[in-house]
Amino acid sequence: MRCSLRLARAALFILGGISLPSEAAAEKCDDFSLSTSSTPKAGTVKADQGPRLYFQRVEDGCPGGDSCKAKAYLVPGDKVVLDDTGKAWLCVYFQGPKRGTFGWLPRTALKIDNPPATTRKQDWTGRWELAENSIVIDERKDGKLHFEGVAINSSEFGLSKFEFDKSIKGNQVIDRSFGGQCIVTLRLINGLILAETTSYCVGVATFEGVYRRMTLTTDPKDER
Repeated sequence: MRCSLRLARAALFILGGISLPSEAAAEKCDDFSLSTSSTPKAGTVKADQGPRLYFQRVEDGCPGGDSCKAKAYLVPGDKVVLDDTGKAWLCVYFQGPKRGTFGWLPRTALKIDNPPATTRKQDWTGRWELAENSIVIDERKDGKLHFEGVAINSSEFGLSKFEFDKSIKGNQVIDRSFGGQCIVTLRLINGLILAETTSYCVGVATFEGVYRRMTLTTDPKDER
């Protein structure tokens, strides 16, 4: 990726002079929609897409408009996280060195991992961040991982937390507390964590979104 833009709502892509059909005008592509997707997957830009694969903007009127092509683009081999529910178009997230980009890309341009790759404990441990939110993951002596999350909403002075010990299963961890009313789902895809929680778990501060690992420490005390 050579240009990291935060994009805002749906998209058309024209490849090789062929216009793909519009299907995403009423859909959303953002932190919430991707982290709560029932089919988030890892993807890689195919080698036959040319030197640049441009994102399509996530905004009203796209795909289909002449102005839907964004400045942000990917190159062959770039790794992404995607919502595998679209037909012609997929909601895609790319994490650059400093910022992430949301946008729409044609399904035909991506190689999709199916099923998701199995993860290891060391893939999870460390400190993960999204804006003011953080999730710290540490390995316990019993082999389980310790998860501690803090979500902050500065504008409304809100704060939410979760804390639990769990074993990973495949590429995800699910914790149920308070009689199963609070469900925290964390999925590790292409080196990023997608977080989802039920409304019972949080107040005005929510965890939904895509988290990037900031440090590799395995001791939460080092992060406080």
